[in-house]
Amino acid sequence: MNGEIVWYSAQKHYGFVAPLEGGGDIVFHLDAAAHAALGEPVCGMAVHFMVAQSPSGPVAHRLEPGHIPED
Repeated sequence: MNGEIVWYSAQKHYGFVAPLEGGGDIVFHLDAAAHAALGEPVCGMAVHFMVAQSPSGPVAHRLEPGHIPED
């Protein structure tokens, strides 16, 4: 899934990504491995990611910079 970072807190290590195909913003948590792959997130940054369901709702994970073509 492709999207754009819309908010990120470096102190709390989480933020929100807006999917390009619409719908609500999805929360993401940035651990050390994700930070190594993504770098420091900034608002407006293009990303692609996977979505998983958690008890509190959808969570974006495996964030990487840039968009990828989707079928």
